[in-house]
Amino acid sequence: MEEIKQLDRGEAEQILKLPNSWIDKGIERGIEKGKIEEKKKIALEMLKEGLSIDLIVKVTHLSNEEIEILQENK
Repeated sequence: MEEIKQLDRGEAEQILKLPNSWIDKGIERGIEKGKIEEKKKIALEMLKEGLSIDLIVKVTHLSNEEIEILQENK
């Protein structure tokens, strides 16, 4: 903390914001991962109902490859 006190105000504020930005990025990544997992769950249900891969891609915005992997592992 002594070293931060010796910096000018702008530099000190930027340094103090770093941990918060890392936390924010971690939260954003977690949210994004949750969204993808939910899309995959929906895609699996659609596959179980016999819907086409093209329709599942259109609805979920997952790639053909992702859907095919889900189909192989269901």
